[in-house]
Amino acid sequence: MAADAAQDQGPEDVGSYLREISEVNGAALASAACARALDAASTFSARSHFAIPPHRPSAASDGGGGEAEPSVYLTGHSLGLQPRSAQGAVMCELTKWAERGVAGHFEGELPWASCEEAVVPLLGELVGAADATLEVAAMNSLTVNLHLLMAAFYRPSAGRAGILIEAGAFPSDRYAVASQVRHHGHDPAEWLTEVAPREESGLLSTHDLLAAIDTLQDSLALAIARGVRRINSSRAARSEPPILLGLDLAHAAGNVPLSLHDWGVDFAAWCTYKYLNAGAGCLGAIFVHSRHAADDGALCPALRRLTGWWGVPHAPGPRFEMRRGRLEGPSARRDGAPASHEPLRRRHGFDAAPGAAGFACSNVNPLMPAGYLELLLHEEELTVPRAAAQAQPARCGIRIITPADPRRRGCQLSLRAESGSGPPGAMRELEAALLSRGVVVDAREPDIVRAAPVPLYNSYEDVRVFVLRLADALVELARRWEK
Repeated sequence: MAADAAQDQGPEDVGSYLREISEVNGAALASAACARALDAASTFSARSHFAIPPHRPSAASDGGGGEAEPSVYLTGHSLGLQPRSAQGAVMCELTKWAERGVAGHFEGELPWASCEEAVVPLLGELVGAADATLEVAAMNSLTVNLHLLMAAFYRPSAGRAGILIEAGAFPSDRYAVASQVRHHGHDPAEWLTEVAPREESGLLSTHDLLAAIDTLQDSLALAIARGVRRINSSRAARSEPPILLGLDLAHAAGNVPLSLHDWGVDFAAWCTYKYLNAGAGCLGAIFVHSRHAADDGALCPALRRLTGWWGVPHAPGPRFEMRRGRLEGPSARRDGAPASHEPLRRRHGFDAAPGAAGFACSNVNPLMPAGYLELLLHEEELTVPRAAAQAQPARCGIRIITPADPRRRGCQLSLRAESGSGPPGAMRELEAALLSRGVVVDAREPDIVRAAPVPLYNSYEDVRVFVLRLADALVELARRWEK
């Protein structure tokens, strides 16, 4: 089974492929030889196009050498790596500013007056828009975009003011949603419903989300979910008027396949600094289904949108003619000019990736490296705590709390250290123990460490080394907890 042929398969097929490579090469799954064979068979890596942050071991840990080496960077879910071409491109824009001044709005490869439009076709392809110019816009940051979208799509009425979200959603989302409820004169304690993960698995069930929509359909005005969870609008559309469905795609865009138009999603927002490698705080993007392209569409007559001067027609002729009028689609929701270097950084994030639109992970098989990581965690028996015995020291275990089906998680695994005696907040200790060993992961409250082997720049050797160093760090944690 070729690596790319396995991309649409389930977890069993991923495991079968990885074991097949191991057997063909006569190398154990956790061996360097197997990792090298997997890297050689990979057709989607663009590692050489990205800057890998260095790790400089301390003198105490390496015997005094302290030479820098590439870190094992597994936090693309938090901040993607810098494309090597980005720095030079940004410097070119600064040079244009220095040499052309205000003329830079209309000159150069990306005239500032329309620079964000260059990435819209790529973003549309990434999220499955039917017509990118009618359904996608590059603008603002994620939370600002969520507010602008809710200003249009959250139209509470008497007895129907509820918003449904996932419990434990990233705090910025909850802050934005709760403030919208309050802005309309309602109490979030009454009108904000949070669907919690199941206690036995720690996972949030899509079935539970849909069941909550069914139960609350007479009081809900809006449902917002994370985009890694593939749901469509058919369930929400059963009610009258329909419950509108929005997605936060921060951890989905560039990580899992998306077909927003075909799914009938009403709106979505995402950032571009994670799996899309555009840099911290870079320009976000929105999707609005084409059925809402015109103001006061037939589906939802109460829709309104906030607009600014960047959302009025400007072609042909410059935007600075201050023409009146309004655009159709999400572009009408643009408020003002983006920083000129942001669309440029976004485009270079695409250019660094192989394949159409630089589909960071979504169309180039996110299953394999994360599948290899999951398989090694089980193969090396790191998923259960180990008691001290003979020459083996005690070792904490790791519980994987992301879905087993890679198509429901993309390339990120969320891990919880367990021993039965560890203190609260142990994820910070594990994060620090791994960092001292040259592995970059991140910890999230209350007890999670996240690791994402991103296919664009993480190798199978990265995964193998991570598992080795994780085992060592878990021994260190067990030793600390015993004291």
